[in-house]
Amino acid sequence: MKRKLLTVAALVLMTSTAFQAQTTIFPLGSSWKFNDNDVALVSTWKDANYDTSTWASGNGPLGYGDPVTTSFVTGIDTAYLTKDFTVNLADLTATMEFGVRRDDGIIVYLNGEEVIRDNMPAGVVNHADFSSTTIDGAAETAINIFSIPKNKFVQGNNRISIELHNRSAGSSDLTIDAYLKNTGTVIPPANTCTGTHISCFTSIVPTSQTSKLIIPAEHRYQMILKEGDAYTEGGGFVGGQNDFTGYVAKNASSTNGYLSVNHETNPGGVTMAEINYNPTSKLWQLTKSRGVSFSATSLVQTIRNCSGGVTPWGTIVTAEESVTGSDTNADGYKDYGWLVEINPATAQVMSHNTNGTKDKLWQMGIMNHENVVVNNAGTTAYYGEDGGTNLVYKYVMDTPNNLTSGNLYVLHLDQPLSAGNPTGTTATWIQVPNKLQADQNNTQALALSLGGTAFNGVEDVEISPLDGKVYFTAKGLNKIYRLQDNGMTASQVEVFAGGLTTQYSFNTAQGVKTESWGDGNDNLTFDELGNLWVLQDGGKNYIWVIAPDHTAANPKVRLFASMPAGSEPTGLTFTPDHKFGFFSVQHPDSTIATDTDATGNVIDYKGKSATMVIALQQFLGTTAVLGTTETIKETEVTVSPNPTSGLVKITSPKALKNLEVTAYSMDGKIVYQKKFTGNNSSLDLDFTSQLQSTRVLMLNIEAEGFQKTVKILRK
Repeated sequence: MKRKLLTVAALVLMTSTAFQAQTTIFPLGSSWKFNDNDVALVSTWKDANYDTSTWASGNGPLGYGDPVTTSFVTGIDTAYLTKDFTVNLADLTATMEFGVRRDDGIIVYLNGEEVIRDNMPAGVVNHADFSSTTIDGAAETAINIFSIPKNKFVQGNNRISIELHNRSAGSSDLTIDAYLKNTGTVIPPANTCTGTHISCFTSIVPTSQTSKLIIPAEHRYQMILKEGDAYTEGGGFVGGQNDFTGYVAKNASSTNGYLSVNHETNPGGVTMAEINYNPTSKLWQLTKSRGVSFSATSLVQTIRNCSGGVTPWGTIVTAEESVTGSDTNADGYKDYGWLVEINPATAQVMSHNTNGTKDKLWQMGIMNHENVVVNNAGTTAYYGEDGGTNLVYKYVMDTPNNLTSGNLYVLHLDQPLSAGNPTGTTATWIQVPNKLQADQNNTQALALSLGGTAFNGVEDVEISPLDGKVYFTAKGLNKIYRLQDNGMTASQVEVFAGGLTTQYSFNTAQGVKTESWGDGNDNLTFDELGNLWVLQDGGKNYIWVIAPDHTAANPKVRLFASMPAGSEPTGLTFTPDHKFGFFSVQHPDSTIATDTDATGNVIDYKGKSATMVIALQQFLGTTAVLGTTETIKETEVTVSPNPTSGLVKITSPKALKNLEVTAYSMDGKIVYQKKFTGNNSSLDLDFTSQLQSTRVLMLNIEAEGFQKTVKILRK
């Protein structure tokens, strides 16, 4: 296991991260009905019962002149849009947040009543009237925030209507996109937290891996399936090396859906399970499980199904992480190194061919595929390569919600990386040939020759639900990057978080702790509040949570989980209501002890990968005390004498299991490091030689469920 490098820094109390208890009614990129005939409508057009059945529809952003998903007729003065949605008034906060990107002016109606007017003159506004000012530059894509009182909504069906006015008859552009969500109240991440969102927790104490899954005291977990379990249909057993975990809701349900689990094996595989939540027992039930069939001659098989993604239209995309040059079925395509789309309801690979044969997604290219994410509009996919050329890709579909045909681009930073850090803030998307079979078989070499920027292990790419920025992790560089995609270019390229020796401080049940970020950034997942969940492969195999307003200058990072010995966390996917999260524990040691999950029953990994569900305690099970080790207070561990001539004794009334001691000089270098297995209640150490050249050492003491940093002074 790679060890962390502690930099010597003062322990700084990090302010508690605030989270908004908010529910998204509809996000940016949603579908709208629209009328772009550029003629005045009757005054009742904005009413909730006005018939818009003949209007066109499309996903935002809508308009013309700038990059849009749905195009209007060019040169119109005013467009009209409506969106119907359903709310439960009991779920709404006192004011609702309406965010809108508008170019140029808008008047917004809710159920026929005007609720927002922005960049439009006062008084009566006619169809041919223009906006008050011209919206240009960065303001064209800025999200403007407005409040709508809860009392303006009605129980059940509601309609928002927007009239979008241009700035002039000769304007070159006109665009609109919007979202609606709760504003909520501030919920502090403390033990007394009464919030119901899965991100409401107090950080665990930093720790080396133990024999158990350690999660916050506010949460529980339940094992759903494990490597070697017999399938309920079709024969066979659940595969190993559980990786990407994707939940696909049935009819938008947060309690009934499909759970897809990748197996990073050779040959590869995917388990498709059907699961539902029992509100009486507060436990999840597995009602059906089977392996996805890859038996078709046209597919050959899959290999090392690593990460993947869930599409907005409810399918699973699984990624092959290895590339081979073989062509077993002589169809002209190399056998492995592709993305594959699966229908979760049938557990079958989808056919995109007129003759009904199953296929892989050839135009998305061959590479060491790791992951894929598709935007809400169903128009653009992002993914990265783990190994090979280590590049970042974008795929723009020819037809929304159809991955079989589109244009492929590779990310090129306009200025190079230096020690893993961007030296500039802009980038270019360079088109990669992908229409001919020869090009599809040669994606890696083509993208590299065109100038794609290598990042070293692009393990995941995700899209923030708040600002739409693209985030990706480079495992080999221990960093998470983000950028704003502007079409053919990108801006605001920066390191968002991470760095091997970067330290973050956070509140725990034992007070403020500081931990190095370490290495092995792997899977990324956003919840709908904009929190970024980071699963690490390597080092300590943690799950971190980064708040949406985190910055390097004002870090807001918390520690959610530590995996059982020998294992790493993989996947992580949420139900639509974000009460439940699913992830996998990959390759735990065969010697680790048994544990107890939310069923109250003993579970035993026996070296087998397992897939879990996590939730706040009130939503999962009733009796178990989970994922914990005996609490050892900092005051119960002493280092004496201090100051010292060199000899010190570490003592504790409670045994410190698998104790590790690391000493750092004031310039951050490791001058002593040793691990003591078993139980240790008293330990004698000699730092005489280390203290000869310095008056101060920083001593980091770690054991299962315990961490303490002590400054040692020389007499």
